[in-house]
Amino acid sequence: MGFLLGSPYAFWQISNLTGIDYEILNKVAFKLGYQFEMYVLPFTSLDPVVLNKLDLDIIAGGIHMTQERQKTYNFSIPYAQSGLAIVLRKGLSWNGDVEKVEFVFKQGATGQKIVEQWINEGKKVKYSAFVSNEEIITDLILKRHDAALFDYLDALYISRNYGLSVYKDLIYKVDLGYIIVNKQIEQKINEAIRDLKNEIPTIISKYVGKVN
Repeated sequence: MGFLLGSPYAFWQISNLTGIDYEILNKVAFKLGYQFEMYVLPFTSLDPVVLNKLDLDIIAGGIHMTQERQKTYNFSIPYAQSGLAIVLRKGLSWNGDVEKVEFVFKQGATGQKIVEQWINEGKKVKYSAFVSNEEIITDLILKRHDAALFDYLDALYISRNYGLSVYKDLIYKVDLGYIIVNKQIEQKINEAIRDLKNEIPTIISKYVGKVN
């Protein structure tokens, strides 16, 4: 299994990997009687050329099952719903006008595409790009930027742990799934996810609190 690092899905806690996807897939492996080898991957591993060179069965890490990605990758059934949210620096009151705040996003992530889409629509959006979520969170805490684009569950995790706020409206909602590289185990993985449907919300709330 390959894990794309990022809270709250798969992240280091001292010297141990933890997170929503890590816990779910541990339970999946246990149900199937499998032992799994774990690899930590950069986000760039989602490049199909790179994926084909990796000897992995499953890729996990809060991956949005967008229509574009479903054309490229073989996904499991959805295991949760998330979306794209806007995280605001502390004390900022905002009416939703994207031209009134300065955004920051993770380079190459979905947030960048959204900002580029706004600009193509003629909106004058100020923005900066960073390599890691940690840099973005630090920037918001220090009030160097106003708002950041994050996966919704990640946004809830960040607001819970860093005192930031999540804007009330999501840019979009989307299912989360695992990329199944080894199609021979696809049916077994999907059956295990179905069996865990009552446990998965509890795992998620452990990291992000109540999800609306």
